[in-house]
Amino acid sequence: MKTVSICQPHFFPWLGYFNMLYNCDEFIFLDNVQYNRRSWQNRVHIYDNYSITKKKLISLSVIDYHRHKKINDYQISKENLAYFKDSIYQTYKDTMYYSNISDLLTYNLERNINNNLAQFNINLIEMLSNYLNIDLKYDLSSKINITNKKKFLILDILNFKKADSYLANDGSLAYADEHFFSKYKINFKTHNYNHPNYQQIFKNKKVKFTSHLSIVDALFHLDKKTEDIVKNFKINFLNFKNI
Repeated sequence: MKTVSICQPHFFPWLGYFNMLYNCDEFIFLDNVQYNRRSWQNRVHIYDNYSITKKKLISLSVIDYHRHKKINDYQISKENLAYFKDSIYQTYKDTMYYSNISDLLTYNLERNINNNLAQFNINLIEMLSNYLNIDLKYDLSSKINITNKKKFLILDILNFKKADSYLANDGSLAYADEHFFSKYKINFKTHNYNHPNYQQIFKNKKVKFTSHLSIVDALFHLDKKTEDIVKNFKINFLNFKNI
């Protein structure tokens, strides 16, 4: 049985995204879909002690924005990336693993800055997957000659990859569901990730846990132990009905 997941390449995504990478046999990055500046293609949540929600939303600016361009048509603003790095420093400079993770992130951000937004995100995801010992096998939708949209785009990719099962993220539920894929003999499973708690410590003081932040938050607090909490939720398709 081959399980495939399909999603846009997000900027330093949350723990659940990496758990989805861990739970599939192959991951397809939708790198040639329309750019949406209000999505996670260029935005990320980090911790913010001064906010009521304890979350701060940081956005990467792109060069020459146009609403009809695709993710892989854009370049990152270098000036805005400097703002992101400064925000990371101001937030996490007193965490236990700041030195290790800061060096890792800075090196990979700078070496990828000239890539388009999609490839920029993909390279960062691949780097962190390697760091967390996730065996990431992936392909790009731009390399697959498919012109359909929404649920039929997903279906065509699954058929092209000879997938038996589709592990879907929450974002795909707006236009695809179990009933649709059952007609085409594909097992459908929603990725309902149980977000774990971990200790968030700033200036040697433990704070109330804030979930659903970028994976960088866990890395600054846990370093390599982040691998354990990424892999603590395993999808078992053997218990899922075969159509």
